[in-house]
Amino acid sequence: MRKIIFLITVGVIVNAMNISTLLDSVKNIPDTKLDEVAINEMKVNKKNVSYALFPKVNLFANVIHYSSPYNLRPMPPTESKKIGAKGGGYWFSRNIKKVGFNISMPLFVKEIYDNKKKMEYLLKSTKYKAKLNLLQRQAILIGEVSNFNYLKDLKSALLKKKESIKTTLKAVEVGVKVGRVPEFKLERLKDALLNIDIKIQNINNMLNASKANIYKLTKIKIDKRIEFSAFMPTKKEFLALKPVKNLIEASKYSIAAAKDKKIPKISLVAQGYRAFGKAYDNGNDLALNFANIGIYLNWEIFNKQNNASLKKAKVEYIKNTLLFEKTLKDLKAKEQELLGNLKNLKKAILMAKESVEIKKELLKSAKVAFKLNRMSVDDYLRYEYDLANAKANLANLVALKNKMIATLAFIYGNNLERIFK
Repeated sequence: MRKIIFLITVGVIVNAMNISTLLDSVKNIPDTKLDEVAINEMKVNKKNVSYALFPKVNLFANVIHYSSPYNLRPMPPTESKKIGAKGGGYWFSRNIKKVGFNISMPLFVKEIYDNKKKMEYLLKSTKYKAKLNLLQRQAILIGEVSNFNYLKDLKSALLKKKESIKTTLKAVEVGVKVGRVPEFKLERLKDALLNIDIKIQNINNMLNASKANIYKLTKIKIDKRIEFSAFMPTKKEFLALKPVKNLIEASKYSIAAAKDKKIPKISLVAQGYRAFGKAYDNGNDLALNFANIGIYLNWEIFNKQNNASLKKAKVEYIKNTLLFEKTLKDLKAKEQELLGNLKNLKKAILMAKESVEIKKELLKSAKVAFKLNRMSVDDYLRYEYDLANAKANLANLVALKNKMIATLAFIYGNNLERIFK
């Protein structure tokens, strides 16, 4: 019973293998996971910039020895008089221990806000790049599956050709035995069968390479032909432009952040501590608290490195702008090429199908003529080759069409799982 259930399960898995399953599996390979890690890494970087707006709190402790008595905390004149009236115990000591805290918080640092906006656009760009990489892998997968199907069809055409020649060979063998057909025709047919076997072995090697490429993209082993239909993509804005667009916006904020370095920065700083020591004059134990809080303005009026940062940001902006223009130019050219070729391919496929049907009929007539000894063996084999080549040509055109549709869907950013079913 378990064996039957196992066989049924395996059968369901094999039958369930389709192009949608393969396309979906691309999302789970390490290559795609690395893109997800890159997105998470950029999210962390974005948060890290935002965290610069939060207060920073530090705790500290120290023990300091001074060459001459040092105050544990500032002493106003009035306190000095009171301590003197009590007989000493001034807040000075050679050895001072302190425990305390520091707090700092930016109140106005424009550079942080511009860097925050920059990181938002860099995150968007990274997300688009990840989507672009996924679609590219799926488009490559369509090409690999199309190539696999083509090789399967080519092998099938050769096997049918082999069976056809075998049928003719049996009739020739009878003719040779009775002396009506020359023996060299029989040998010629046997040689043709050997050549077919050699071609089939070469195709098997190519099929193994194709299966390996598909496994790299899906982590799935396939053996059978994958049947699927292809639909024309929907024209959209070129997906490859979107990450570059966001890089351009990020570059603008890089320029702004570099300029911000020349703007004054305002921050809040607070600190407090408790100091311990022995009074230098009478040795009494001291434990005093002290704290302060203030608003600070820091204005960097000259730093040559800031000019270099600004120039670098401007160069990056120019580079990204030119990259956008180049990408747009290349994609428009590719789109024009693909649309034109797809239009021609549709016509070519129709003609190839018609050619296959015609060659089937011609082969039937050639078989009859050859068996009646009215046609040479080479002329007969030429009809066999013509039919096999016509089938291979048709399969190649279909594979080429699928690859072109996948490429067009990729540059439009279409969901390939909706295009190929």
